Amino acid sequence: MENKDLENWNEERYKELNTYFRIKIELLLRTNPHLKDQMQQGHNLKLNDLVMQLSEEDKQRWEEFIVLDKIKLEVDMWNHLNGTGPGYQPGIGFINPEDTTW
Repeated sequence: MENKDLENWNEERYKELNTYFRIKIELLLRTNPHLKDQMQQGHNLKLNDLVMQLSEEDKQRWEEFIVLDKIKLEVDMWNHLNGTGPGYQPGIGFINPEDTTW
């Protein structure tokens, strides 16, 4: 049995977008007045709240990232079930000590 998603997996692009959004979200949380106000009032922000603040171009990048993130999860599960790749820890996910992505 083969995993067809491996054909669509682009690890370099995934890491690039992951880093991009890590920086972008941290910047949004520090500089966006609406988000800062929400946090100061003690509101729990949802990921969708952050995505709604992105530019249209970034929203398209986000959609690309989400597609790649779903493929990454499938690849990680596939590798785990086949005895390769990082281990799985309930509540945390697939753990690879060398991985710096979110």
